[in-house]
Amino acid sequence: MEIVRLREAELEAFLTELWLPAKREMAATMTGYELDERDDVRETGRSHYRSRLADDETATYVGREDGALVGYVSAELRGPAPIFEAVRECHVSDLYVDPDTRRRGAGRALLEAAEEWGRLHDCAHLDLNVDADNEGALALYEAAGLNAERYQMQKSLD
Repeated sequence: MEIVRLREAELEAFLTELWLPAKREMAATMTGYELDERDDVRETGRSHYRSRLADDETATYVGREDGALVGYVSAELRGPAPIFEAVRECHVSDLYVDPDTRRRGAGRALLEAAEEWGRLHDCAHLDLNVDADNEGALALYEAAGLNAERYQMQKSLD
């Protein structure tokens, strides 16, 4: 498994092979998410990740196995409200592994890349959000040493 930073040259393959499948899976399995499959959805993703590539406060790593893209992790630097002591955190905003590659270490390797990036940016900790019903992700994160510290609660307003 090779883990490298996402580059502009592989942006199109990333969008097709990883980003769109990740978002489709998210929409199919999580309450409250519907994928907007309009014609310019790929341009939306392209624009978003191009801005991330140019931003020193974000990082996206891709995993490759035998030359094929098999997963990715996106992270960003965050800090508390200005009234609190400035402690940086590394927030993982996305982690996805192709279903055929799951449970073989790719998710852990991608998470480790985000952790290392956070350490290099003097982050005190790493955090992320996970769907309460995503047993595979929960097992991965718990095995990697993450603990639940808060609960996000929501109520439908429909």
